[in-house]
Amino acid sequence: MSGQDDAMDRRDDLSDGGSVRDSQITARNVPGETGKRARYEVQAARRAAVADEGKLDPPSAEEVLFNVLELNRTVRVEMQEEAIVHGYVTALRDLFPRRRIAVRLLSHDTGELVLVYATGRLEADRRELIAISTDAIDRHELTIEEVERVGASVSQVYEPIFADPGTGFDIPLLHGGLLTGVMNVEYEPSLGEPVYDRSMIVPLAVQLGAALRNSRLLRESNYLRDNLGKLLDHANAPIVVIGRERELRVVNRAFLALTGSAREEMLGRDFLQLLPETERGRILPVFIRALRGESTSNFEIRLPRDDGGYSRIVINTASVLTADGDIDAVIAIGRDMTELRELENQMIQAEKLATLGQLAAGVVHELNNPLTSISVYGEYLLRKGERSGYDPADQEKLRRIVESADRILKFTRDLVTYARPSTEEPAFVRVRDVVEQSLLFCDHVVAEVGANVVRRFELADAKVYGVKGQLHQVFINLITNACHALPADDGQLVVSITTADDDYLTVCIADNGAGIPAVHREKIFEPFYSTKGEGKGTGLGLSIVRNIVQQHGGTISVRDNPSADGAASGDEPTGTVFEVRLPGRAAG
Repeated sequence: MSGQDDAMDRRDDLSDGGSVRDSQITARNVPGETGKRARYEVQAARRAAVADEGKLDPPSAEEVLFNVLELNRTVRVEMQEEAIVHGYVTALRDLFPRRRIAVRLLSHDTGELVLVYATGRLEADRRELIAISTDAIDRHELTIEEVERVGASVSQVYEPIFADPGTGFDIPLLHGGLLTGVMNVEYEPSLGEPVYDRSMIVPLAVQLGAALRNSRLLRESNYLRDNLGKLLDHANAPIVVIGRERELRVVNRAFLALTGSAREEMLGRDFLQLLPETERGRILPVFIRALRGESTSNFEIRLPRDDGGYSRIVINTASVLTADGDIDAVIAIGRDMTELRELENQMIQAEKLATLGQLAAGVVHELNNPLTSISVYGEYLLRKGERSGYDPADQEKLRRIVESADRILKFTRDLVTYARPSTEEPAFVRVRDVVEQSLLFCDHVVAEVGANVVRRFELADAKVYGVKGQLHQVFINLITNACHALPADDGQLVVSITTADDDYLTVCIADNGAGIPAVHREKIFEPFYSTKGEGKGTGLGLSIVRNIVQQHGGTISVRDNPSADGAASGDEPTGTVFEVRLPGRAAG
């Protein structure tokens, strides 16, 4: 809708004798005023009767003052412009009967006509034309440039706007030197302008302009306040406003998302109570400096979450000033650093693991020489004993020495292969060999929890096309996680390899541990998400496992173990199955 159409929709063009709509103005009875009001109503009726006879008497100064005070009591700044105009025009009609009054308001921004309020019929071709007389321009110190800015014209004499025109005058309505409207006062052709009218009506028109200005300022202020509130609340950075008594006044959605709390729980609370004991002593000097007008940048704190963890945010603080320039509050704007800090910790852990791998490779290299000697000489003594007829018990001891040495040599070779950075090209590898080697790597973890490992390999020669070292990483991680979840007694780990009709091989690693709650199951493959306590785990997250599987063209999923004890008894399901599906072939 254009501004012109809007103006047409909002007009209140009244013909003589017409009625005006409810102005939402209610006179309040003030002690001692009831008698005055009745007396002035009688005087107004007497003036109206005299005016009907063609004589325009002025109201008394006391009556004008009473009406001004009544307008101050009844016209409120939060009222709409139509209601404010209606209240003032009604008062003017009571004080000055048989005067025709019109008020036309302009848009503060565009200068378009937005309201027409008249006590009589206007000439159709004059209704929307704003003309300001030079007398009004001089009287109110208005510039011609401002008149032309809103599309109004300058006239040397007053130009009537009512039908059946007579004499009259115009009064510009101003807002900070800007023309925002005009009041027209006209007389019937048979009546002339009394000498006192202009001096008495102009102050009331100026007061009307001030009331309209205050109403607009309040609406603009409310709009800016509400808009600022929405901007703060929808900002993607955590923002809080803290009062001088440390109470939380504003908490936006991003901050609530970090803490997991409701807005009602936060507002009014002492912000120090939201922080751990170790953070309170650090943040308090920052708050005190902000109350002194000193800002702080890039200050990192830990913020507790409802799930028991912590969010790490970096905040910048600044003072919030009142209209008088006094410091009223402190605003803190943050940046969520949680994922970045977790990534840094992961990188540090990865560097530690890489260093440990290099150290292990060096230690293994030093061990290989004596282990080789033990293996070779043990084999020699065993063969010699068999030829010389040694005691069978001694031969068995020698055989165990040789087997143990060979087992250690194989483990050290595999460990060096795993620790060395992967440069190997993809090739067809036997899944069984990869799984067996992964179980060997995890032998100490399995022994530590006393787990019973069950192997169910459907096809011994099934192969997949991939990088052997990366597949080791997948199964070592899954086997280790399964062992950590096993109960202290009767822990069982089932590793199976099966094939399907769609040329995919499936490796399942099932345990009878505590299981993974559904709320965590949807997130365990996300980066940096862990259900283990701080300092636990291998440092090889399930996110990396999923990426490796996907790079091999496969999928990984997790579900409850239906064969676990809890599921079999009908209780809450216990145990977990990780299923890795990889494209492969049965043999060849």
